[in-house]
Amino acid sequence: MTMSKRKQKLLMGLSVIPVMLVFSGFTSPLYPHYTGLDSSIFLIIARGIVSGKVPYRDLFDHKGPVFFWMEALGYYLGGRTGVFFLQCLLLGLDLFFIDRISALFHTDMPVPAAAFAAVFLTLFEHGNLTEEFSMPLILCGLYFELRFLSSGEERHPPAAGFLYGLILGLIAFIRINNAAVLCALLLSIAVCLAAKGQWGNLFANIGMGILGLFAVSLPVCLYFYRRGILYDMLYGTFLRNMFYARDNTHYPLKSAALYFLFLFLPGISAFLVFLDKWRKEKKRVYLSLLTATVLTYGMLAYTNVYKHYFLLALPLFMTAAAVSEEGTALSELTDRLKGLFRGKGKEKPPLSRAAALVLIVTVLYAGTSAVYACAPIYKTYLSDISYNEYAGVRAGSDLIPEEERDSVIGFEILANYYYHADILPCYKYFTLQGWMSTDKVDVSREFLRYLYEEHPLWVVTGADEKGKVILGILEESYAPVYSDENYCLYRYREE
Repeated sequence: MTMSKRKQKLLMGLSVIPVMLVFSGFTSPLYPHYTGLDSSIFLIIARGIVSGKVPYRDLFDHKGPVFFWMEALGYYLGGRTGVFFLQCLLLGLDLFFIDRISALFHTDMPVPAAAFAAVFLTLFEHGNLTEEFSMPLILCGLYFELRFLSSGEERHPPAAGFLYGLILGLIAFIRINNAAVLCALLLSIAVCLAAKGQWGNLFANIGMGILGLFAVSLPVCLYFYRRGILYDMLYGTFLRNMFYARDNTHYPLKSAALYFLFLFLPGISAFLVFLDKWRKEKKRVYLSLLTATVLTYGMLAYTNVYKHYFLLALPLFMTAAAVSEEGTALSELTDRLKGLFRGKGKEKPPLSRAAALVLIVTVLYAGTSAVYACAPIYKTYLSDISYNEYAGVRAGSDLIPEEERDSVIGFEILANYYYHADILPCYKYFTLQGWMSTDKVDVSREFLRYLYEEHPLWVVTGADEKGKVILGILEESYAPVYSDENYCLYRYREE
Protein backbone atom coordinates (compact mmCIF):
# COMPACT_ATOMS: atom_id res chain seq x y z
CA MET A 1 0.00 0.00 0.00
CA THR A 2 1.47 3.37 -0.94
CA MET A 3 1.51 6.30 1.43
CA SER A 4 -1.03 8.13 -0.71
CA LYS A 5 -3.50 5.26 -0.29
CA ARG A 6 -2.91 5.24 3.45
CA LYS A 7 -3.64 8.96 3.58
CA GLN A 8 -6.68 8.43 1.40
CA LYS A 9 -8.13 5.87 3.81
CA LEU A 10 -7.21 7.95 6.83
CA LEU A 11 -9.00 10.97 5.41
CA MET A 12 -12.08 8.90 4.66
CA GLY A 13 -12.06 7.56 8.21
CA LEU A 14 -11.67 11.04 9.67
CA SER A 15 -14.54 12.31 7.50
CA VAL A 16 -17.03 10.04 9.28
CA ILE A 17 -17.68 12.36 12.23
CA PRO A 18 -18.17 15.64 10.28
CA VAL A 19 -20.35 13.83 7.71
CA MET A 20 -22.53 12.33 10.41
CA LEU A 21 -22.72 15.66 12.22
CA VAL A 22 -24.41 17.10 9.14
CA PHE A 23 -26.49 14.16 7.97
CA SER A 24 -27.57 12.27 11.13
CA GLY A 25 -30.16 14.86 12.08
CA PHE A 26 -31.95 12.78 14.74
CA THR A 27 -28.84 12.30 16.91
CA SER A 28 -26.33 14.95 15.82
CA PRO A 29 -25.32 17.44 18.54
CA LEU A 30 -25.77 20.16 15.91
CA TYR A 31 -29.57 19.66 16.00
CA PRO A 32 -30.51 19.13 19.67
CA HIS A 33 -34.27 19.56 19.17
CA TYR A 34 -34.65 17.87 15.78
CA THR A 35 -36.47 14.58 16.36
CA GLY A 36 -38.09 11.74 14.44
CA LEU A 37 -40.81 9.29 15.40
CA ASP A 38 -38.82 6.04 15.20
CA SER A 39 -35.61 7.55 16.53
CA SER A 40 -37.47 9.00 19.52
CA ILE A 41 -38.98 5.58 20.30
CA PHE A 42 -35.53 4.00 20.24
CA LEU A 43 -33.99 6.73 22.40
CA ILE A 44 -36.81 6.40 24.95
CA ILE A 45 -36.35 2.62 25.15
CA ALA A 46 -32.57 3.03 25.39
CA ARG A 47 -32.98 5.47 28.25
CA GLY A 48 -35.40 3.06 29.90
CA ILE A 49 -32.91 0.18 29.69
CA VAL A 50 -30.19 2.37 31.19
CA SER A 51 -32.65 3.23 33.99
CA GLY A 52 -33.32 -0.46 34.71
CA LYS A 53 -36.39 -1.10 32.59
CA VAL A 54 -36.74 -4.26 30.50
CA PRO A 55 -37.76 -4.02 26.82
CA TYR A 56 -41.12 -5.58 25.90
CA ARG A 57 -42.14 -5.76 29.57
CA ASP A 58 -41.84 -2.07 30.47
CA LEU A 59 -41.44 -0.42 27.05
CA PHE A 60 -42.55 -1.99 23.78
CA ASP A 61 -41.66 -1.63 20.13
CA HIS A 62 -41.46 -4.14 17.30
CA LYS A 63 -37.68 -4.25 16.93
CA GLY A 64 -35.24 -6.84 18.26
CA PRO A 65 -33.49 -6.79 21.65
CA VAL A 66 -29.96 -6.68 20.18
CA PHE A 67 -30.85 -3.37 18.54
CA PHE A 68 -32.25 -1.98 21.79
CA TRP A 69 -29.14 -3.08 23.70
CA MET A 70 -26.87 -1.45 21.12
CA GLU A 71 -28.89 1.74 21.37
CA ALA A 72 -28.75 1.54 25.17
CA LEU A 73 -24.96 1.15 25.05
CA GLY A 74 -24.68 4.40 23.14
CA TYR A 75 -27.13 6.10 25.47
CA TYR A 76 -25.24 4.87 28.52
CA LEU A 77 -22.01 6.34 27.16
CA GLY A 78 -23.46 9.78 26.57
CA GLY A 79 -27.19 10.01 26.02
CA ARG A 80 -28.28 11.08 22.55
CA THR A 81 -24.72 12.16 21.74
CA GLY A 82 -23.44 8.76 22.83
CA VAL A 83 -25.75 7.14 20.29
CA PHE A 84 -24.36 9.54 17.69
CA PHE A 85 -20.77 8.45 18.36
CA LEU A 86 -21.85 4.80 18.23
CA GLN A 87 -23.28 5.51 14.77
CA CYS A 88 -19.94 7.02 13.76
CA LEU A 89 -18.16 3.87 14.93
CA LEU A 90 -20.57 1.70 12.94
CA LEU A 91 -20.03 3.78 9.80
CA GLY A 92 -16.28 3.43 10.32
CA LEU A 93 -16.73 -0.35 10.39
CA ASP A 94 -18.76 -0.08 7.19
CA LEU A 95 -15.80 1.62 5.50
CA PHE A 96 -13.42 -1.08 6.76
CA PHE A 97 -15.48 -3.87 5.21
CA ILE A 98 -16.00 -1.87 2.03
CA ASP A 99 -12.22 -1.68 1.75
CA ARG A 100 -11.93 -5.46 2.24
CA ILE A 101 -14.63 -6.19 -0.34
CA SER A 102 -13.02 -3.80 -2.83
CA ALA A 103 -9.70 -5.60 -2.41
CA LEU A 104 -11.34 -8.89 -3.42
CA PHE A 105 -11.93 -7.38 -6.86
CA HIS A 106 -8.57 -5.53 -6.99
CA THR A 107 -10.38 -2.23 -6.68
CA ASP A 108 -9.37 0.81 -4.68
CA MET A 109 -11.70 1.89 -1.92
CA PRO A 110 -12.81 5.45 -2.90
CA VAL A 111 -15.21 4.58 -5.76
CA PRO A 112 -17.21 1.89 -3.85
CA ALA A 113 -17.11 4.04 -0.70
CA ALA A 114 -18.42 7.06 -2.59
CA ALA A 115 -21.21 4.98 -4.15
CA PHE A 116 -22.06 3.58 -0.73
CA ALA A 117 -22.03 6.98 0.99
CA ALA A 118 -24.19 8.70 -1.64
CA VAL A 119 -26.98 6.12 -1.33
CA PHE A 120 -26.54 5.55 2.42
CA LEU A 121 -26.85 9.23 3.34
CA THR A 122 -29.96 9.56 1.15
CA LEU A 123 -31.83 6.51 2.40
CA PHE A 124 -31.04 6.41 6.12
CA GLU A 125 -33.53 9.22 6.76
CA HIS A 126 -31.50 11.24 9.26
CA GLY A 127 -30.19 8.14 11.01
CA ASN A 128 -30.67 5.93 14.06
CA LEU A 129 -32.55 3.09 12.35
CA THR A 130 -32.08 -0.69 12.43
CA GLU A 131 -30.70 -0.89 8.88
CA GLU A 132 -27.85 1.41 9.87
CA PHE A 133 -27.04 -0.66 12.97
CA SER A 134 -27.15 -3.88 10.94
CA MET A 135 -24.91 -2.66 8.11
CA PRO A 136 -21.49 -3.64 9.57
CA LEU A 137 -22.81 -7.16 10.19
CA ILE A 138 -24.22 -7.36 6.67
CA LEU A 139 -20.97 -6.16 5.11
CA CYS A 140 -18.90 -8.52 7.27
CA GLY A 141 -20.96 -11.52 6.16
CA LEU A 142 -20.92 -10.28 2.57
CA TYR A 143 -17.12 -10.10 2.59
CA PHE A 144 -16.70 -13.74 3.62
CA GLU A 145 -19.40 -14.89 1.21
CA LEU A 146 -17.80 -13.05 -1.71
CA ARG A 147 -14.34 -14.22 -0.72
CA PHE A 148 -15.46 -17.82 -1.16
CA LEU A 149 -17.53 -17.24 -4.30
CA SER A 150 -14.71 -15.32 -6.02
CA SER A 151 -12.01 -17.83 -5.02
CA GLY A 152 -13.17 -20.72 -7.20
CA GLU A 153 -12.65 -23.15 -4.33
CA GLU A 154 -14.97 -26.15 -4.13
CA ARG A 155 -15.04 -26.54 -0.34
CA HIS A 156 -16.37 -23.85 1.97
CA PRO A 157 -14.72 -23.51 5.42
CA PRO A 158 -17.18 -24.59 8.16
CA ALA A 159 -15.73 -21.91 10.45
CA ALA A 160 -17.21 -19.33 8.09
CA GLY A 161 -20.54 -21.16 8.40
CA PHE A 162 -20.36 -20.61 12.16
CA LEU A 163 -19.65 -16.91 11.55
CA TYR A 164 -22.68 -16.66 9.24
CA GLY A 165 -24.81 -18.20 12.00
CA LEU A 166 -23.58 -15.62 14.51
CA ILE A 167 -24.21 -12.77 12.09
CA LEU A 168 -27.67 -13.98 11.09
CA GLY A 169 -28.56 -14.48 14.75
CA LEU A 170 -27.54 -10.94 15.65
CA ILE A 171 -29.36 -9.47 12.64
CA ALA A 172 -32.47 -11.54 13.40
CA PHE A 173 -32.59 -9.97 16.87
CA ILE A 174 -32.19 -6.53 15.33
CA ARG A 175 -34.68 -6.91 12.48
CA ILE A 176 -34.86 -10.16 10.57
CA ASN A 177 -35.61 -8.58 7.16
CA ASN A 178 -32.17 -6.97 7.24
CA ALA A 179 -30.49 -10.30 6.42
CA ALA A 180 -32.02 -10.54 2.91
CA VAL A 181 -28.79 -10.09 0.92
CA LEU A 182 -26.82 -12.50 3.10
CA CYS A 183 -29.50 -15.18 2.87
CA ALA A 184 -29.65 -14.87 -0.93
CA LEU A 185 -25.88 -15.37 -1.23
CA LEU A 186 -25.93 -18.23 1.28
CA LEU A 187 -28.42 -19.94 -1.00
CA SER A 188 -25.96 -19.51 -3.87
CA ILE A 189 -23.15 -21.00 -1.79
CA ALA A 190 -25.34 -23.99 -0.92
CA VAL A 191 -26.16 -24.51 -4.60
CA CYS A 192 -22.47 -24.31 -5.52
CA LEU A 193 -21.53 -26.94 -2.93
CA ALA A 194 -24.39 -29.23 -3.98
CA ALA A 195 -23.49 -28.85 -7.68
CA LYS A 196 -19.93 -29.98 -6.92
CA GLY A 197 -21.16 -32.93 -4.89
CA GLN A 198 -19.74 -31.48 -1.68
CA TRP A 199 -22.61 -32.77 0.43
CA GLY A 200 -20.48 -33.47 3.49
CA ASN A 201 -19.03 -29.98 3.39
CA LEU A 202 -22.51 -28.51 2.85
CA PHE A 203 -23.99 -30.25 5.88
CA ALA A 204 -20.92 -29.38 7.97
CA ASN A 205 -21.49 -25.72 7.14
CA ILE A 206 -25.21 -25.98 7.88
CA GLY A 207 -24.43 -27.58 11.24
CA MET A 208 -21.88 -24.91 12.12
CA GLY A 209 -24.33 -22.22 11.00
CA ILE A 210 -27.02 -23.61 13.29
CA LEU A 211 -24.46 -23.70 16.10
CA GLY A 212 -23.62 -20.04 15.51
CA LEU A 213 -27.29 -19.13 15.41
CA PHE A 214 -27.83 -21.06 18.63
CA ALA A 215 -24.89 -19.24 20.27
CA VAL A 216 -26.76 -15.97 19.83
CA SER A 217 -30.33 -17.15 20.35
CA LEU A 218 -29.81 -19.13 23.57
CA PRO A 219 -28.55 -16.30 25.82
CA VAL A 220 -31.09 -13.85 24.37
CA CYS A 221 -34.01 -16.22 24.92
CA LEU A 222 -32.79 -17.21 28.41
CA TYR A 223 -32.59 -13.55 29.41
CA PHE A 224 -36.25 -12.98 28.61
CA TYR A 225 -37.40 -16.41 29.75
CA ARG A 226 -36.01 -15.76 33.24
CA ARG A 227 -38.03 -12.53 33.34
CA GLY A 228 -41.19 -14.30 32.24
CA ILE A 229 -41.54 -12.41 28.97
CA LEU A 230 -40.05 -14.74 26.36
CA TYR A 231 -43.28 -14.68 24.32
CA ASP A 232 -43.44 -10.89 24.54
CA MET A 233 -39.93 -10.63 23.11
CA LEU A 234 -40.63 -13.14 20.33
CA TYR A 235 -43.89 -11.38 19.51
CA GLY A 236 -42.22 -7.96 19.34
CA THR A 237 -39.22 -9.19 17.38
CA PHE A 238 -40.86 -11.57 14.91
CA LEU A 239 -44.65 -12.03 15.09
CA ARG A 240 -45.55 -8.33 15.24
CA ASN A 241 -43.51 -7.73 12.10
CA MET A 242 -45.30 -10.56 10.31
CA PHE A 243 -48.65 -8.86 10.99
CA TYR A 244 -47.13 -5.54 9.95
CA ALA A 245 -45.88 -6.94 6.64
CA ARG A 246 -49.21 -8.64 5.95
CA ASP A 247 -51.34 -5.60 6.70
CA ASN A 248 -49.15 -2.91 5.15
CA THR A 249 -47.69 -4.44 2.00
CA HIS A 250 -48.57 -2.35 -1.02
CA TYR A 251 -47.30 -1.44 -4.46
CA PRO A 252 -48.71 1.94 -5.54
CA LEU A 253 -46.74 2.01 -8.79
CA LYS A 254 -49.12 4.26 -10.71
CA SER A 255 -49.22 6.98 -8.07
CA ALA A 256 -45.48 6.96 -7.32
CA ALA A 257 -43.71 5.75 -10.45
CA LEU A 258 -40.83 8.25 -10.29
CA TYR A 259 -40.32 7.57 -6.59
CA PHE A 260 -40.14 3.84 -7.28
CA LEU A 261 -37.73 4.36 -10.15
CA PHE A 262 -35.50 6.45 -7.90
CA LEU A 263 -35.44 3.74 -5.22
CA PHE A 264 -34.80 0.93 -7.70
CA LEU A 265 -32.10 2.71 -9.74
CA PRO A 266 -29.23 1.33 -7.62
CA GLY A 267 -30.63 -2.17 -8.08
CA ILE A 268 -31.07 -1.74 -11.83
CA SER A 269 -27.50 -0.49 -12.25
CA ALA A 270 -26.13 -3.26 -10.01
CA PHE A 271 -28.03 -5.87 -12.02
CA LEU A 272 -26.62 -4.55 -15.30
CA VAL A 273 -23.05 -4.51 -13.98
CA PHE A 274 -23.28 -8.08 -12.66
CA LEU A 275 -24.95 -9.24 -15.88
CA ASP A 276 -22.19 -7.64 -17.95
CA LYS A 277 -19.48 -9.30 -15.83
CA TRP A 278 -21.25 -12.66 -15.95
CA ARG A 279 -21.47 -12.57 -19.75
CA LYS A 280 -17.78 -11.74 -20.06
CA GLU A 281 -16.25 -13.96 -17.39
CA LYS A 282 -18.84 -16.62 -16.47
CA LYS A 283 -17.71 -16.59 -12.84
CA ARG A 284 -20.05 -17.93 -10.19
CA VAL A 285 -19.61 -14.85 -8.02
CA TYR A 286 -21.37 -12.67 -10.61
CA LEU A 287 -24.19 -15.14 -11.12
CA SER A 288 -24.63 -15.26 -7.35
CA LEU A 289 -24.71 -11.47 -7.14
CA LEU A 290 -27.24 -11.37 -9.98
CA THR A 291 -29.45 -13.81 -8.09
CA ALA A 292 -29.10 -11.85 -4.85
CA THR A 293 -30.04 -8.62 -6.62
CA VAL A 294 -33.20 -10.12 -8.14
CA LEU A 295 -34.29 -11.77 -4.87
CA THR A 296 -33.57 -8.76 -2.65
CA TYR A 297 -35.25 -6.18 -4.86
CA GLY A 298 -38.09 -8.60 -5.49
CA MET A 299 -38.71 -8.67 -1.75
CA LEU A 300 -38.48 -4.89 -1.53
CA ALA A 301 -41.03 -4.52 -4.34
CA TYR A 302 -43.72 -6.06 -2.13
CA THR A 303 -43.07 -4.22 1.13
CA ASN A 304 -43.82 -0.75 2.38
CA VAL A 305 -41.93 1.73 0.25
CA TYR A 306 -40.01 3.42 3.03
CA LYS A 307 -36.69 4.77 1.83
CA HIS A 308 -34.68 3.21 4.64
CA TYR A 309 -35.87 -0.29 3.69
CA PHE A 310 -33.82 0.01 0.51
CA LEU A 311 -30.65 0.31 2.56
CA LEU A 312 -30.85 -3.49 2.78
CA ALA A 313 -29.80 -3.75 -0.87
CA LEU A 314 -27.11 -1.05 -0.69
CA PRO A 315 -24.25 -3.59 -0.30
CA LEU A 316 -25.12 -4.90 -3.77
CA PHE A 317 -24.81 -1.45 -5.34
CA MET A 318 -21.52 -0.87 -3.52
CA THR A 319 -20.23 -4.23 -4.79
CA ALA A 320 -21.32 -3.31 -8.33
CA ALA A 321 -19.18 -0.18 -8.07
CA ALA A 322 -16.28 -2.34 -6.89
CA VAL A 323 -16.49 -4.99 -9.61
CA SER A 324 -17.11 -2.61 -12.50
CA GLU A 325 -14.09 -2.59 -14.82
CA GLU A 326 -14.25 1.18 -14.91
CA GLY A 327 -14.21 1.47 -11.12
CA THR A 328 -10.66 0.29 -10.51
CA ALA A 329 -9.51 3.65 -9.15
CA LEU A 330 -11.01 7.07 -8.55
CA SER A 331 -8.36 8.78 -10.68
CA GLU A 332 -8.91 6.39 -13.58
CA LEU A 333 -12.68 6.86 -13.42
CA THR A 334 -12.21 10.62 -13.33
CA ASP A 335 -9.87 10.47 -16.33
CA ARG A 336 -12.42 8.44 -18.28
CA LEU A 337 -15.19 10.88 -17.43
CA LYS A 338 -13.05 13.80 -18.51
CA GLY A 339 -12.26 11.97 -21.72
CA LEU A 340 -15.94 11.66 -22.52
CA PHE A 341 -16.45 15.42 -22.33
CA ARG A 342 -13.14 16.51 -23.88
CA GLY A 343 -12.95 13.92 -26.61
CA LYS A 344 -9.64 12.59 -25.28
CA GLY A 345 -10.70 9.14 -24.33
CA LYS A 346 -8.68 7.25 -26.94
CA GLU A 347 -5.99 6.24 -24.42
CA LYS A 348 -8.53 4.23 -22.43
CA PRO A 349 -11.72 2.39 -23.41
CA PRO A 350 -14.92 4.37 -22.84
CA LEU A 351 -17.20 3.78 -19.89
CA SER A 352 -19.53 0.83 -20.33
CA ARG A 353 -23.21 1.62 -20.09
CA ALA A 354 -23.56 -0.28 -16.81
CA ALA A 355 -20.58 1.49 -15.22
CA ALA A 356 -21.84 4.84 -16.48
CA LEU A 357 -25.23 4.14 -14.87
CA VAL A 358 -23.50 3.38 -11.54
CA LEU A 359 -21.75 6.74 -11.80
CA ILE A 360 -24.97 8.57 -12.70
CA VAL A 361 -26.86 6.95 -9.81
CA THR A 362 -24.06 7.88 -7.41
CA VAL A 363 -24.14 11.51 -8.52
CA LEU A 364 -27.96 11.61 -8.41
CA TYR A 365 -28.06 10.20 -4.89
CA ALA A 366 -25.23 12.45 -3.71
CA GLY A 367 -27.23 15.49 -4.79
CA THR A 368 -30.40 14.13 -3.18
CA SER A 369 -28.61 13.47 0.11
CA ALA A 370 -27.47 17.10 0.16
CA VAL A 371 -31.08 18.22 -0.29
CA TYR A 372 -32.27 15.96 2.56
CA ALA A 373 -29.52 17.33 4.81
CA CYS A 374 -31.09 20.77 4.47
CA ALA A 375 -34.16 19.77 6.52
CA PRO A 376 -32.53 19.73 9.99
CA ILE A 377 -30.40 22.75 9.06
CA TYR A 378 -33.47 24.72 8.04
CA LYS A 379 -35.58 23.66 11.02
CA THR A 380 -32.76 24.34 13.50
CA TYR A 381 -30.86 27.35 12.19
CA LEU A 382 -32.95 29.05 9.50
CA SER A 383 -36.26 28.83 11.35
CA ASP A 384 -37.57 28.05 14.85
CA ILE A 385 -39.55 24.94 13.85
CA SER A 386 -37.54 22.43 15.91
CA TYR A 387 -37.24 24.68 18.93
CA ASN A 388 -40.93 25.62 18.82
CA GLU A 389 -41.87 21.94 18.86
CA TYR A 390 -39.65 21.45 21.91
CA ALA A 391 -40.93 24.59 23.64
CA GLY A 392 -44.55 23.63 22.94
CA VAL A 393 -44.09 20.29 24.69
CA ARG A 394 -42.23 21.81 27.64
CA ALA A 395 -44.91 24.44 28.18
CA GLY A 396 -47.24 21.70 29.36
CA SER A 397 -44.86 19.00 30.63
CA ASP A 398 -43.04 21.41 32.95
CA LEU A 399 -46.29 21.65 34.95
CA ILE A 400 -45.78 18.03 36.06
CA PRO A 401 -44.01 17.94 39.45
CA GLU A 402 -40.68 16.12 39.53
CA GLU A 403 -41.96 13.53 42.02
CA GLU A 404 -44.84 12.63 39.69
CA ARG A 405 -42.93 12.37 36.41
CA ASP A 406 -42.67 8.59 36.76
CA SER A 407 -46.45 8.31 36.37
CA VAL A 408 -47.05 9.85 32.93
CA ILE A 409 -48.50 8.12 29.87
CA GLY A 410 -49.74 9.33 26.51
CA PHE A 411 -52.51 8.09 24.25
CA GLU A 412 -52.08 8.26 20.48
CA ILE A 413 -49.18 10.71 20.73
CA LEU A 414 -45.78 10.60 19.05
CA ALA A 415 -42.78 9.43 21.06
CA ASN A 416 -41.21 12.83 20.31
CA TYR A 417 -43.28 14.16 23.22
CA TYR A 418 -41.46 12.04 25.81
CA TYR A 419 -38.09 12.94 24.37
CA HIS A 420 -38.76 16.68 24.48
CA ALA A 421 -40.38 16.44 27.93
CA ASP A 422 -37.49 14.34 29.30
CA ILE A 423 -40.01 11.81 30.66
CA LEU A 424 -40.01 8.01 30.69
CA PRO A 425 -43.54 6.67 30.08
CA CYS A 426 -44.99 4.51 32.85
CA TYR A 427 -46.65 1.94 30.55
CA LYS A 428 -45.13 -0.24 27.85
CA TYR A 429 -47.55 0.76 25.07
CA PHE A 430 -46.65 4.43 25.14
CA THR A 431 -47.17 5.63 21.55
CA LEU A 432 -49.66 5.27 18.68
CA GLN A 433 -51.65 2.51 20.38
CA GLY A 434 -54.12 2.11 17.51
CA TRP A 435 -51.35 1.59 14.98
CA MET A 436 -49.61 -0.91 17.27
CA SER A 437 -52.74 -3.08 17.53
CA THR A 438 -52.94 -6.39 15.63
CA ASP A 439 -55.22 -9.42 15.45
CA LYS A 440 -53.14 -10.91 18.25
CA VAL A 441 -52.88 -7.94 20.62
CA ASP A 442 -55.42 -5.13 20.80
CA VAL A 443 -53.09 -2.48 22.18
CA SER A 444 -55.78 0.20 22.39
CA ARG A 445 -57.97 -2.06 24.55
CA GLU A 446 -54.98 -3.00 26.71
CA PHE A 447 -54.23 0.69 27.18
CA LEU A 448 -57.83 1.49 28.17
CA ARG A 449 -57.77 -1.34 30.70
CA TYR A 450 -54.53 -0.03 32.16
CA LEU A 451 -55.91 3.50 32.36
CA TYR A 452 -59.12 2.36 34.05
CA GLU A 453 -57.47 0.00 36.55
CA GLU A 454 -54.10 1.61 37.34
CA HIS A 455 -54.93 5.32 37.12
CA PRO A 456 -51.59 6.88 36.18
CA LEU A 457 -51.33 10.37 37.64
CA TRP A 458 -50.86 12.16 34.31
CA VAL A 459 -52.30 11.44 30.86
CA VAL A 460 -51.35 13.21 27.65
CA THR A 461 -53.48 13.07 24.51
CA GLY A 462 -53.32 14.70 21.14
CA ALA A 463 -55.62 17.62 20.46
CA ASP A 464 -57.14 15.81 17.46
CA GLU A 465 -60.03 13.34 17.23
CA LYS A 466 -57.88 10.35 18.22
CA GLY A 467 -57.41 11.74 21.70
CA LYS A 468 -61.18 11.88 22.23
CA VAL A 469 -61.45 8.05 22.25
CA ILE A 470 -60.62 8.02 25.97
CA LEU A 471 -62.51 11.22 26.75
CA GLY A 472 -65.12 9.31 28.78
CA ILE A 473 -62.55 7.90 31.21
CA LEU A 474 -60.77 11.25 31.38
CA GLU A 475 -63.93 13.19 32.22
CA GLU A 476 -64.80 10.68 34.93
CA SER A 477 -61.43 10.43 36.67
CA TYR A 478 -59.15 13.22 35.42
CA ALA A 479 -59.06 16.99 35.45
CA PRO A 480 -57.74 19.02 32.49
CA VAL A 481 -54.60 20.95 33.35
CA TYR A 482 -53.22 22.26 30.09
CA SER A 483 -54.03 22.23 26.39
CA ASP A 484 -52.79 23.80 23.19
CA GLU A 485 -53.16 23.10 19.49
CA ASN A 486 -51.12 19.87 19.78
CA TYR A 487 -51.56 18.31 23.22
CA CYS A 488 -53.94 18.04 26.14
CA LEU A 489 -52.67 17.27 29.66
CA TYR A 490 -54.82 15.71 32.41
CA ARG A 491 -54.22 15.06 36.12
CA TYR A 492 -55.88 12.19 38.04
CA ARG A 493 -58.49 13.28 40.59
CA GLU A 494 -57.39 11.57 43.79
CA GLU A 495 -60.06 10.95 46.42
